Amino acid sequence: MPTFTPDQLRSLASQCLQAAAVPEEDAVLTARLLVEANLTGHDTHGVRQVPRYVELIRDEAIVPGAPVTVLRETPTTAVLDGHHGLGFVGATRATELAIAKCRETRLSAVGVRNLNHVGRVGAYPEMVAAAGLVGLVYVNAQARGILVKPHGGLAPRMGTNPMGAGFPNPKGWPILLDFATSAVAGNKIRQAHTRGQPTGEGWIVRKDGTPTTNPEDFLEGLAMMLPLGGAQGHKGYALSVMVDLLSGVLAGAGTALAPAKDLNNGTFVICIDPEAFVERARYDRDVEALVDYLHATPTAPGDPPVMLPGEYEAKHRAARLEAGIELEPTVWQDLSACARQLGVALPQPRDAS
Repeated sequence: MPTFTPDQLRSLASQCLQAAAVPEEDAVLTARLLVEANLTGHDTHGVRQVPRYVELIRDEAIVPGAPVTVLRETPTTAVLDGHHGLGFVGATRATELAIAKCRETRLSAVGVRNLNHVGRVGAYPEMVAAAGLVGLVYVNAQARGILVKPHGGLAPRMGTNPMGAGFPNPKGWPILLDFATSAVAGNKIRQAHTRGQPTGEGWIVRKDGTPTTNPEDFLEGLAMMLPLGGAQGHKGYALSVMVDLLSGVLAGAGTALAPAKDLNNGTFVICIDPEAFVERARYDRDVEALVDYLHATPTAPGDPPVMLPGEYEAKHRAARLEAGIELEPTVWQDLSACARQLGVALPQPRDAS
């Protein structure tokens, strides 16, 4: 598979977006977060998305350069409007504002509506953790994303509604949660289809409730996603409802009941200053002790050591910074075709002869 440096892919993604009329600052930000998804091992949310975003811009579903404005604000809270711009821009501005407010008030919450796909949700609590704060982030994926059935139901009613959390960690990498409240992220089903592979068991069911592992059933609208939890799917469903209430109702993005006309990843960010509750030295000591305790968990012979949330991303980032980022042939083909259409020069793979 062709392999590229992170800088090569950042430049390519940024140039493609700029050629599609995205302002340079927004294009650079979006490209950075896309490549960060690749670096952390979440290729479904990486540069493979560039052709999709370019197509959405052409279809006027994304407004390049749309401003992010404040609709209402208090010292600790705010609601922003992304005006249907790139989701990365609106979600980043909301996260930055939440961090700034938290530094002043020790606790903050910021919601943002009318923004497109925000990519890897873990990127935003990771920003908060890097600032030394605790971050909770909720995203309701609705409108074009009503794809998940409620537990016990036979019709899609919810989005994949991902959520994330980030905690500063004295060992360096943040303790990081990032998962959809559906059984799996929708892009993983699309990735299975691209690879010509079946989906995992328990990801999707047909509209009559019979199980299927054929990704085409989902892509053709014949199947729907299951909530997180398998037989205990009521838990994932309940989490999805919570996300819809926070990001759909409080952030004003619209819920699954009354979705927005266009794709709208309503985002709700909560920031907490740990020092509002404990001294930083104690926080660091207690977190480090918990990490060490969990790392020391016995495992079965031949099994890898127990990891903490966020460690997967940290290990992949370190490995790919050194070895480069491999792109699947179909992803590189789509990205190359998009670049050529836009008149953007293609980088030379590191492994090319």
